[in-house]
Amino acid sequence: MMKPLVLTAENFSDTQEELERRLSSLNVEKKDSLRAQLLVEEIFWRMVNSGNAAQVEVRPIKNFFGKVQIRLTAEGAPYNPLVEVSDWDENEEDENYFRMMILKANRQRLNWICEQNLNVVTIDVRGDGNGQLRLTVAGIVVGVVCGVVMKEFLSPEAIALVNDNLIAPIQTMFMNALKMVIAPVIFFSVMSGINSMGADAGVGKVGSKLIGLYLTTSVVASVVGLLIAWLVFSGEVPQIGAIPSSGGEVTSYEFSLIQFVVDIIPRNLVSPVVDGNMLQIIFLAVLFGVCLNALGDKVRLLQEIVGNCNEFFMKVVGVIIVFVPLIAFFAMVTLVVETGIDTVLMVGKLIAGQLVGSGAMLCVYMMLILFIGKLSPLPFLKKIPAMWPVPFATSSSAVTMPLTMKFCTEKLGVSPKTASFSIPVGTTVNMDGNCIYMPVAVIMFLKMYGVDVDWNTILIIFAMTVSLSVGTPAVPNAAVICILTITSMFGVPGDIAGVLFCTSVICDRIVTCFNVTGDVAASVTLARTENLLDEKIYFRD
Repeated sequence: MMKPLVLTAENFSDTQEELERRLSSLNVEKKDSLRAQLLVEEIFWRMVNSGNAAQVEVRPIKNFFGKVQIRLTAEGAPYNPLVEVSDWDENEEDENYFRMMILKANRQRLNWICEQNLNVVTIDVRGDGNGQLRLTVAGIVVGVVCGVVMKEFLSPEAIALVNDNLIAPIQTMFMNALKMVIAPVIFFSVMSGINSMGADAGVGKVGSKLIGLYLTTSVVASVVGLLIAWLVFSGEVPQIGAIPSSGGEVTSYEFSLIQFVVDIIPRNLVSPVVDGNMLQIIFLAVLFGVCLNALGDKVRLLQEIVGNCNEFFMKVVGVIIVFVPLIAFFAMVTLVVETGIDTVLMVGKLIAGQLVGSGAMLCVYMMLILFIGKLSPLPFLKKIPAMWPVPFATSSSAVTMPLTMKFCTEKLGVSPKTASFSIPVGTTVNMDGNCIYMPVAVIMFLKMYGVDVDWNTILIIFAMTVSLSVGTPAVPNAAVICILTITSMFGVPGDIAGVLFCTSVICDRIVTCFNVTGDVAASVTLARTENLLDEKIYFRD
């Protein structure tokens, strides 16, 4: 085992080079190494300046399974350097704010404990995102092959035996675990998002304008998603099941706007969770979140509890989706065996529809900049593709947030103060990519289960899409939970989760790219209308 590096204020720069060398010797990729060094730097200075640590020991560790961590240790009284900074002094350097946002965006990679007068922080250097992606893709491919082989060589009785004793039980356990956390994930995510906007975000002139921009693009994206779904799935769609009512007919829904609005407010605090009524849960989350913001510092502890609960339940979801590659494998086997390869090709149309819708929204962003920002959108169109590789690789607009802020300021000329406000708010409430993806996926599955997609159904999907997009967590696979929430209203079984996770391998990355693109477009438009855009930087190649 390598000796730990001893960091002090005097030797910090020199030891950073040694840390980079050691991470390289552990086969850590350049991007992961750079992120780890930024986190080490921020945590080190917090331990020294606020925790009064004389020195910090740093030790990179690689376990048996190949996971790489950095362990930072400092003697002294208990001090948690990972506590988020919620207030920003306008006199602070912009670099300091960016460093804090880097720490906040990577919070899930960090952990702190205090043991025997030692403050210990661990950093997960090499995540398993790419490994999860490779395993899921492998699960999809192998599942399709196994499904074809089973359908060709096994008897229906043998296939039923495998399904009843292996595939169905595992899928049921996975779905039960996922359903268990849907309500708390949405509740605490929406509340935490509102809290992160700050007390003045929703009432100030700039805040109101920004929220208006985000809601407008979300509504437009939802309409685009519905139009794409209507075009892509207007013909024959392979049936994978049906939703009979007690009378043996497919359930029919009558939409009443008045009743829809009335039903949003629950009779008590328990029934929304028990009944799984997501609109009521969202209403409670918004109501409680707004009240927490209004009370400010008086309920700071309660706000921290909400944030911690949000982080906790997202961690629970993270543990559950570790099994996604296995579920993807079983989903493809079941899909091919029960419905044939045509259904797999139909799922491919979902991905194609997502790409077409994303292209349409790019045109909407250009018109937003042109007509509201009164600015040529060509520099934005030329520069924004350089931003896409990061959200595509991470599938998380929250992780991408610090880089998005730097991109806005350094490449597009948005003032740091504007970017530091608009991008975090956009990461919370602006999910245009999700607004395209959710209607397309929902309508595809409704048609696959024989549900008549009429105007009543479309209105329900539209209202739920806009509502849920505000509370969608900025983490991978979050849209899956929202899609399951909408389809469950029409009686579609949760078994579709396996197929959703398969398509999410690609769609979720496209979704994240255009969630970020929408944030950037709104930030440019807001900065231009408030005379906070440096046009020399914006038009510079």
